[in-house]
Amino acid sequence: MERKINFLGDVFENAVARFPDKLALKKEDVTYTYAQLKNMVEKLKNHLISLGLKKGDRFAVHGENRPEWAVAYLAIVRAGLVCVPLDRLLSEAEILHILRQSEARGVIVSENCIDNIESVKGELKDLEDVILMNKYGELPAKKEVKVSNLNPDDLAVLIFTSGTTGTSKAVMLSHNNILSNLHAVEQVIPVDETDTMVSIIPMHHTFEATAGFLYPLYKGSAIYYPPSLKPNDIIDTFKEANVSCLIAVPLLFEKFLAGLHRKIAGASLTTKVMFRTISGIGAVFKFLRKPLFAKVRKQMGMNNLRLACAGGAALTAKVAQGLELLGLPMIQGYGLTESSPVISVSPLEKPKSASVGTIIPGVEVKIDDPDENGIGEVIVRGPNIMLGYYKNNTATEEVIRNGWLYTGDLGKFDSEGYLYIAGRKKSLIVTQSGKNIYPEELEEKLIKSPWVREILVVPRIDPSTKKELICALVFPDYELLEEDSITKGKTYTEEDVKNIIKDEIRKVNEELPAYKKVIQFEIREEEFPKTTTQKIKRHMFIERAIKV
Repeated sequence: MERKINFLGDVFENAVARFPDKLALKKEDVTYTYAQLKNMVEKLKNHLISLGLKKGDRFAVHGENRPEWAVAYLAIVRAGLVCVPLDRLLSEAEILHILRQSEARGVIVSENCIDNIESVKGELKDLEDVILMNKYGELPAKKEVKVSNLNPDDLAVLIFTSGTTGTSKAVMLSHNNILSNLHAVEQVIPVDETDTMVSIIPMHHTFEATAGFLYPLYKGSAIYYPPSLKPNDIIDTFKEANVSCLIAVPLLFEKFLAGLHRKIAGASLTTKVMFRTISGIGAVFKFLRKPLFAKVRKQMGMNNLRLACAGGAALTAKVAQGLELLGLPMIQGYGLTESSPVISVSPLEKPKSASVGTIIPGVEVKIDDPDENGIGEVIVRGPNIMLGYYKNNTATEEVIRNGWLYTGDLGKFDSEGYLYIAGRKKSLIVTQSGKNIYPEELEEKLIKSPWVREILVVPRIDPSTKKELICALVFPDYELLEEDSITKGKTYTEEDVKNIIKDEIRKVNEELPAYKKVIQFEIREEEFPKTTTQKIKRHMFIERAIKV
């Protein structure tokens, strides 16, 4: 009989009871069975308590994805402390800010990130203890300590949504917030002890922590960590794990498709014709997709893949359709850190590539103040909604009203209950005639061009007329342009590239009403700056003047 799990630190208990010798976590030579995982978590938990820490004290985790990171997180919450996950790519100033704001008593850190902690330690009066992940084996044995007086509604994790000094907000999630999300996800994404996963999204991110770390351990699955995020290391880990479930940001899937298409572009004419023929057959006869592209999936270590889920950012229709054509079982999820994070998931039996799926059990979603097209702000209510922002009542009251979380995302439902996200409320462009323009809708159309690698649609004020214009910032696919120039024996000039993009925008504009047309554009020579989950930092470009 399975034990009811009420606290995050116990999430692996049922798996330990059922199959203690089964692999739980692996990265290169570091492996933990479920029994070994529990023993190490207990050892570290007892050590933390021996330091004189008390219930509710904050303790940070800083490092790359690895089994020891998982041990740190679980030991902290099992000790009744509050875990503060840190993005390993933060600057020293950002780390200092978060550790100071959270009043962290200590940090468990990887040897690769220790320099950052040592640099800021002297400026933190509350930070007393630093524990290295690769020194767990040297921790002295401590007396077993039972943690009492824990409550499922106690604060368990404190997640800073931004590392920017002075502007970050810390989301407070309880044990029950996250566990309720696990129980809901369990009903829509079936995973069990036969499954293997590869962890790619940074573990400090709530989507990975809930769906790619806690949920697999709750179900008894095995989690593998690649040595690095280099393509060859990821593919080798896919093959080693014989990966069956993959949760990743859309960029990984985009790069997978782009790499495949580059290989095809450089192949012989016979291979190109064969690929087009197979693609055509697969597009018409869906049941043939899996056998037709079996060799491609095997080369990528995905021949055993039964489920791929994109989250953390929007998946474009172009990529979703490309993956479907290859026979990869692709679904999407949607959520926020503030909702622990999952709100909706595509049904496995009937996904819609343009939708983020249907609402998970136990969660309510409404569209607030919808317009004539049914689009309004997505608001959410349920046991997964955060306790609030840490020491920031004003910000909490702005987003949680009458028990509803106002997400800031704009969306709508179709007649079958599928949710569609139109964009961010802050990104909405309202014309002088009162028309609503959703930048993400235009970006979705423009990104379909093979010549466009990344794009942002933003409002601009015309200095002469003072009218707001729709403008596109475009990062072309320079690799494809280079391949095309070699094939044609022609060198593309800056003017050529500009004309190619201009023509692509013209084609899209022909399908749009006048008020939605893209009037200006700018060519970027480098990728847009992104978050660790590869979302473009849109706010950095809203106010910047465009080159005309």
